[in-house]
Amino acid sequence: METPHITEEYFCIHCHKPLGRSDVFRTWDCPICKNKIHIRIITEDKDNACYRFLPHELNVNDIILTHRDSEYYSILKIIDFNSNTFQFNLQKYGAWKISKDRYVLKIDGGWYH
Repeated sequence: METPHITEEYFCIHCHKPLGRSDVFRTWDCPICKNKIHIRIITEDKDNACYRFLPHELNVNDIILTHRDSEYYSILKIIDFNSNTFQFNLQKYGAWKISKDRYVLKIDGGWYH
């Protein structure tokens, strides 16, 4: 299970409903409509709207957080090692390897709810 950022808030943009961590932490989907939930993370300089995706759901040019307190990085290349590991080549970061079942925070913009 992913460790949440201290400021995380959860909201379904389809049901227009705030949710608790216990409602969403297994799949990061809304328990009502099954769509991905918005995750709010506040950092020193931004109020971010994010989603959690598995590595195979991400694409080149997506903006991600490597750790919940890190800088944002753009994905330049994705390598699937077929051994339970993915590697993201990230702009201004380098290579980042993670397991296929680890959720990654993808930035979706600012928080507006």
